[in-house]
Amino acid sequence: MDGYNEDFWKALDKLVSNSEIVIDRPRGSAHPRFPNFIYKVDYGYLKDTTSMDGAEIENCTTSLIRIAAA
Repeated sequence: MDGYNEDFWKALDKLVSNSEIVIDRPRGSAHPRFPNFIYKVDYGYLKDTTSMDGAEIENCTTSLIRIAAA
């Protein structure tokens, strides 16, 4: 067994496709509590979702083009 769970990834794709992605910490911005930490990717959450800790499900978004240009 290789640990790959196709059903999990399909469910995750569906969740992301059907959710609004909110970017609350854009690439290049500083972390609110740790100003020396600069985000190298857009960081945010999936609106109207809840993770096990009670907050929205977090995500980061980027593209290979943006990483290569950084």
